[in-house]
Amino acid sequence: MSKEEEQKKIEVINITEFNEDDEPIFSSDGISQVKVTKGGIVKIVNVPIQSTGVSELVDTFRGKAPIPPKKQTWVDPESEIGKELGITKKNAVFTFDYTDQAYLKAKEKHESDLGMEILLKGLAIKITDKNGVVEDKDKQIEILKKRGLSGDQFSQIIQDIQALTTWTQEERERFLG
Repeated sequence: MSKEEEQKKIEVINITEFNEDDEPIFSSDGISQVKVTKGGIVKIVNVPIQSTGVSELVDTFRGKAPIPPKKQTWVDPESEIGKELGITKKNAVFTFDYTDQAYLKAKEKHESDLGMEILLKGLAIKITDKNGVVEDKDKQIEILKKRGLSGDQFSQIIQDIQALTTWTQEERERFLG
């Protein structure tokens, strides 16, 4: 697609005021194109996505991130840390233990939960079963997994949801500069 064709897809909106009754101006929607291969044939599955509420969700999760435990270590004044701290004799200091297994498991779970929440919040479709619309998040995730959503497809959709409202450097240069 040429630069001229890409720029035709851009509409500039000049804001002069915010009115609470106006249509939401900052919410975004789009399509995540997910690759599926069946019987040697590549198919593209268009998944409707939206950005509404995703940044608030990320902010909420950021505040709930696990914190690594502290451990006491001895720091020599000649070490890099000792020099940074400006100590003159060997001292005991507390540092975060980023290698703690319980912390690493909690961090992995936190990141996985955040990804699932972004996915569920960012899908602009209803997830249903034989009884109608499914509201339970665990059941929604179970349905997505049963439908064959892979880790790579999951990551692709998450990236596309986040990209709805974020300029890449390349886009900035093409569209704005």
